[in-house]
This record gives sequence, structure tokens and C-alpha cells, in this order.
Amino acid sequence: MSVPEIIRRAIEIGERNGKITFDELNQLCDSRVLDPKDIERVLNALSEAGVWIEGD
Repeated sequence: MSVPEIIRRAIEIGERNGKITFDELNQLCDSRVLDPKDIERVLNALSEAGVWIEGD
């Protein structure tokens, strides 16, 4: 799954549940290894969308 697709799906989950967990993020990334810039893009997009990231 591409980074934009990960972002889109993570925001959908976050909006539906009011939050997203790190486990859910890891599941979206599947076995893909993200570089630090990609991780920052995902986290920034979630923050801008008002999605809370919850630790497990």
C-alpha cells in the first residue's frame, strides 16, 4: 500500500473511531518498511485531520 493510501485509510479509521492506535497503524503498513520522512508524513496528516493517536 502506498503512503497516500495508508494516510487516507488511517484518517478514515480515526474519524470513525475518534482515534487510531499504533497497532492499527502498523496493520495498515503491513510489512512495508517506511522511512522516517514517510512516518512524519503519516503523523502530520493525522494531526492535521484532528485524529488522535493512542498508544496500546
